[in-house]
Amino acid sequence: MGKKKRITIGSVVRTIILFLLVFLTFFPLLLMINMSLKQNVMIANDFFGLPRTIYWTNYMKAFRFIFRPILNSLLVCGTSLVGILMVVSLSGYAFGRMKFKGKKVLYSMVLAVMMIPYALTIIPNYGVVVKLGLLNSFWALIIPYISGQQIFGIILAEAFFHEMPGELFEAARIDGAGDLQQFLRIGLPLSKPILITVGIQVVVAMYNDYMWPSVVITGGDDVKTFCQIVLNNAAGKGSSDLGLITAAFILGTIPLLIITQSCLKYYIQGMMVGAVKG
Repeated sequence: MGKKKRITIGSVVRTIILFLLVFLTFFPLLLMINMSLKQNVMIANDFFGLPRTIYWTNYMKAFRFIFRPILNSLLVCGTSLVGILMVVSLSGYAFGRMKFKGKKVLYSMVLAVMMIPYALTIIPNYGVVVKLGLLNSFWALIIPYISGQQIFGIILAEAFFHEMPGELFEAARIDGAGDLQQFLRIGLPLSKPILITVGIQVVVAMYNDYMWPSVVITGGDDVKTFCQIVLNNAAGKGSSDLGLITAAFILGTIPLLIITQSCLKYYIQGMMVGAVKG
């Protein structure tokens, strides 16, 4: 028989702290779910109390309220994602496998871009969008997202391609495959975990972005994103119905949950590869 694990004061304290952290993590979510199932008057009179009757009307109203903004966000994220993954895969392969003059200088410049705070790029990006005449359009979001969300992915992809066995590419080169064929037939299929990891991270960042859409999308609600619509109302610039707003928040997270859950296996693989090879 195995020895019984000795209970010490330290283990008890660690367990209490762990449960406390778990509670603090999930309490806001549970509170938001509770609020979404109550009428606004019940939220005002009994904020922490459980709903006496479940008020599903909040979700029906919220669905009509955020259906178009969610579609806008998914359209922007999907279009931007295609451009980002194209740039990440091609740039990562070029930096990781190819030899050309100025490669170290260019890669150093890519690393240097990571040191620039996001807030400092808003004004120059806004100037570019204005000059191109893209204000209040989806392209005002898509083009800056493609240019700004690729940096971390390029670094991960470069590390992945650099550590790939050179024998694979050498054998393809002997068979007459050029750099593009080597990339399409060897590099790209094997880089799926890394690209999915990058894709999930950038989609979550773009979908949850509020600052940049609020700067360049100032017209009608037809082109506004999910976070822009919901957070504006939560800040008192629209509906003051807390039940409706919390229901909208919950419904708006469903697309991200579906995307993340469907790619979770590859995401974990990509994170492990990036941690080891980076």
